[in-house]
Amino acid sequence: MRKFFEAYLRKYEVLNLTWILRMRAGGASREMIGQILLPTGRLGGIDLEPILEAENIEAVKRILRQSGAYKIPEDVEDPLQLEAELWRSHYQRVFKLASRTRISDSREVRGFLGIELDLSNLRTCILALLRNWDPERIRGLLVDNPAGTSLKLLRELVEKKDPRIFMEHFSRFRSFLEKAASGDVWLMEIEALRILKRYVDSERINKFISFFYILRYILELEIEYRNLRAIAVAIHHNLPQESRRMLLITD
Repeated sequence: MRKFFEAYLRKYEVLNLTWILRMRAGGASREMIGQILLPTGRLGGIDLEPILEAENIEAVKRILRQSGAYKIPEDVEDPLQLEAELWRSHYQRVFKLASRTRISDSREVRGFLGIELDLSNLRTCILALLRNWDPERIRGLLVDNPAGTSLKLLRELVEKKDPRIFMEHFSRFRSFLEKAASGDVWLMEIEALRILKRYVDSERINKFISFFYILRYILELEIEYRNLRAIAVAIHHNLPQESRRMLLITD
């Protein structure tokens, strides 16, 4: 159980890594990137300082490989592709460890993890299609989801090369997909947390301490932290009320 939660919590390390990649690609300074990162400390297995100092994506790949924490293929050349490989490595580890514990018998936990991985796969599909990537290249980045949408269906939809097709098949994720299709990556992540919150709020917790209870508690802490930070940033920049509400993860 401890190994599972250690692996699961490393999703925040992956989040930090993806934000570094995105902001570096956008020309952000090291100081600006450092202000937005989640305060994970040594939660993960990688020191982020060398990543922040890396000159290019090749240097980032080298650091990640040397850490042994993630499986990064040699042919990765694009930040989005590297993001997808990081998430694939993460979720493969999480589901492998989940299958070795009683977590695999929990319908609620499987549903939660299944939604997380579905959103990760859909994010990769939409963002890659917007960049006109070849379907074969996209298919190679997707992760098998034993608790969610099958790879077969995702690959069939990718072949159609139309992001709107995904909105028709995944109506419950429509707000998330719309944000992805419009290129609003930050708002897309907020929508993902809203979807997960709606799921955990819809499920009853039968035991006070359970796998699902712990996952829900972790999610609630993340949402609380993000909301408080969003409020602080909005006040600092004197954003209008409507913009402030857009940044909050609420019901």
